[in-house]
Amino acid sequence: MFKDQQYLKFSAYGFLKNLRFFDAFLLLFLVDKGLSYTQIGVLYALREIVINVFEVPSGLMADSYGRKKALMLSFVLYIVSFLSFYFASKFWWFLFAFGLYGVADAFRSGTHKGMIMDYLRLHNWQSHKINYYGHTRSWSQMGSALSSLIAGLIVYFGGDFKLVFLYSVVPYVVNLFVIASYPNNINHANKPEKRRIGLTTKALITVLKQADVVKLINSAALHTAYLKAIKDYIQPLMVHVALLIPLMSQQAIDKKNGLIIGLISLFILARHVHHEWHRFFMVKIS
Repeated sequence: MFKDQQYLKFSAYGFLKNLRFFDAFLLLFLVDKGLSYTQIGVLYALREIVINVFEVPSGLMADSYGRKKALMLSFVLYIVSFLSFYFASKFWWFLFAFGLYGVADAFRSGTHKGMIMDYLRLHNWQSHKINYYGHTRSWSQMGSALSSLIAGLIVYFGGDFKLVFLYSVVPYVVNLFVIASYPNNINHANKPEKRRIGLTTKALITVLKQADVVKLINSAALHTAYLKAIKDYIQPLMVHVALLIPLMSQQAIDKKNGLIIGLISLFILARHVHHEWHRFFMVKIS
């Protein structure tokens, strides 16, 4: 195995995908738009419901029309969603934006990982899949961490939360071209046979009977769920922390909040990156 051009594309995809500059400010943006916490909860619930509903149709489309097309459609939907957030001012517009984001997430979920695994299979590099995927995923985590810092600078210099959605369009447009350049031999998914499904199910049950594996899965799942749950609802608390910090007192409050919240989010995500690397190392040595 070596780091060829496609490896760089896989890494670039992960890095660009996680440059969602709005992540650190999404809830604050919605509150700033006059939405209540009840309405925000409805929006978040809608997104998760849409993701679950579209999981199967998105997989069928990837099988029928190719993974590249499914992934590119996902990023087009993301871009339209970001622009909808930027222009939205009413609750119904936010329902549309969140719903579109959920559909995009469903079409993206698992598709790119399947393309990586097919690429390794075609080059007989299956034995390197943990190492290969772990390194490409590390670029995704770096993108998340850097995204918070850039978002803080965008709010600091722009003075408006909604600008983070507009700037998020840029890396996603670039990623469209990255995906379009993927080779066609990893475009289509292999339709699984019934026998293969049965063998895979039996193998999964065997693996889950191992206490060490279950412990590792629980640790990863709990950490990821915890981060996903608090990363948005901790934002109002960050605002109060930012106000208490005696730095940049001469700056406008929104600018100060933007930069300090970006730095706090960077610290939280850096801790998440550290956990991901630890988990990757534990899987590798096991």
